[in-house]
Amino acid sequence: MLTVETRFMIKDMYRNGSTVSDIARVTGHSRRTIRAVLTGPVDRPRQRRKGRVKKLDPFVPYLERRIGEGVLNCRKLLDEIQKQGYQGSWSTLKAFVKPYREVRRRQATVRFETEPGEQAQVDWAYFGFIEHHGRRRRLYAFLMTLSWSRCLYVEFTVSANLAWWLRCHVHAFHYFGGVPRVVLHDNLKTAVAGRDGDGKVHWNRRYLDFADYYGFKPQACQPYRAQTKGKVESAVRYVRGNFWVGLFFGDLDDLNHQRLEWLDTTANLRVHGTTGEVPFDRLLKEGLLPLGDKPDYDTSLIDFRRSTNDCLVSYDGNYYSVPSDYARKLVQVKETEERELIILDERDNEIGRHCLAEGRNQRIAVPAHYQNIRYRSGPSKRLGATQLPALWSPDALPAAPEVEARPLVWYDQILEVAL
Repeated sequence: MLTVETRFMIKDMYRNGSTVSDIARVTGHSRRTIRAVLTGPVDRPRQRRKGRVKKLDPFVPYLERRIGEGVLNCRKLLDEIQKQGYQGSWSTLKAFVKPYREVRRRQATVRFETEPGEQAQVDWAYFGFIEHHGRRRRLYAFLMTLSWSRCLYVEFTVSANLAWWLRCHVHAFHYFGGVPRVVLHDNLKTAVAGRDGDGKVHWNRRYLDFADYYGFKPQACQPYRAQTKGKVESAVRYVRGNFWVGLFFGDLDDLNHQRLEWLDTTANLRVHGTTGEVPFDRLLKEGLLPLGDKPDYDTSLIDFRRSTNDCLVSYDGNYYSVPSDYARKLVQVKETEERELIILDERDNEIGRHCLAEGRNQRIAVPAHYQNIRYRSGPSKRLGATQLPALWSPDALPAAPEVEARPLVWYDQILEVAL
């Protein structure tokens, strides 16, 4: 006697393209039994007393068809059959759908394997908060797994923006010694700008330029199909359960130093449970695309700012000076991986360079940026008297005229003569 779950699994396998012989071989039932299931209902009617009909019975064929189409949302199914006249309860429908849900959860999947050097899978993972440069920041982990060798790269950052998305790729390529031909990931905004109604991917322009620079093909998973990149999903669980648990670290640099040591001595030197081999040993056979001698891709975070009257641009909560000729002008700012802020004019010429400040509301000024500002004896509409107090010294002011000192009696004598 076949259960409802088994009958549904057989029908679902047949809908997905399996032949009768394939299904018989997988399930262990005869082809005659398989054909009987395919031509019959999933839920064989039970013997009931004459005249007893449940309120859901007239809608069972419709529900089986919708469930076969992948609709398992009870709220949606309830709305649909209520429009057709169903007057039964929510719990009755929920009990009917429950076995189908369990079959879908237990449904077997096929592991997808790739050729050496063919694919890497990438993901971000969230690890709470960390104190970084005097500020409380979110802590992320970037993970890249080579699908064939299962060699793993991990890096912790306090940002998951486009700049760090690209930088971590570059670091992973150097760690592996080459570039995979395909990089598989979620539909992250740093990679996928959007999709059309027909599912066509529109890529982030800079990420696509980055992929072209290194010669790999980006590939985005179908929405809500996280199991497509199951290898890196498993790596996330491995990092949480092996490296992260019970870990103590001082700061971000210390954390990344420990993760690199863990990668080199534990993660990539263990015998992998699936391949039965050491990832570092298989890495030698990956055949990745060579990096060559070309310089690393410029991963600077690029943005635009308009400077203020007092020749400052705001960036990440702090203020940095620009030459006075660029006051109230639009300038380009680039944050480098070395924590430098480079300021460029509209022609990409460098006009300023600063080390990024820690904390917030700091003002970093270069005195040379204010040398061309002329002193005004009266109040100015363009430059307030209190805007640059720290940049002016008494030596910068013009000399006062010499005045002869006279006694007050002298002025009284002048007044008597005038009267």
